[in-house]
Amino acid sequence: MSWQNTYRIWLKLVVLHEYFDAEQCGLTLEPDANTHRVLQKAGLIFKQHNPRTWFIIGDDQIILEEESHLNFYFRTKQNEFYYYTGQTADTGADWSLINYNKNGIWKILSIPVTHSRLNASETETIEIQLKSQLKHVEFLVFPSPNYSMGPLEIREQREKVHFKKAEELTLPGTEKVLYRFVSSEILPLKQKSDYRFHLWEIRKSGENLLSRLPDFPHVHVLSPFSPKDTITSYIYL
Repeated sequence: MSWQNTYRIWLKLVVLHEYFDAEQCGLTLEPDANTHRVLQKAGLIFKQHNPRTWFIIGDDQIILEEESHLNFYFRTKQNEFYYYTGQTADTGADWSLINYNKNGIWKILSIPVTHSRLNASETETIEIQLKSQLKHVEFLVFPSPNYSMGPLEIREQREKVHFKKAEELTLPGTEKVLYRFVSSEILPLKQKSDYRFHLWEIRKSGENLLSRLPDFPHVHVLSPFSPKDTITSYIYL
């Protein structure tokens, strides 16, 4: 007579990030050294299913020590991750995130091993929702020295975003004159922008479309005027 073990997905770990539209989260998930040993000893397999989903797979009967914890590193190789990721809930129904921020590790996901978790007959899904940062969008427009400009405006094609009246300023540390346009609203940072920005010149003879602008400034390019809450694009005419 032969015996065949039955394997099942015990835990399903899903990490979602508002910044991404596709199946990405900007992170990899890996067990710490102690958790790696515990999983091996219990005959459990930790496996990545797709860029934002991981499985812990084992026999029908999961044998782990109650009141222990399984700890997983949230690791990122993207420097921009820290620019586009906002405040995120540190606890869920039965898990917690511990701040770390060293050696490419952002946080540690800690999952307690409880009696109910060990004896659950169905796959348990732990879903962690990461937030995007909220920022003002800024365009710094440098006028051409060879062209007498009329008043300028920046408009979003479908009026999803509005901009404050332009300020004429000098770039800090230089003598370069520019026009500063800042969005009235703070916007969630997104990998793929939903916006279409255009620069218009307003003359007595009518409006003149000067340029299609970048859909969104790069998340790591911070405003020289308000770096804490504003990202910027430099536009040269």
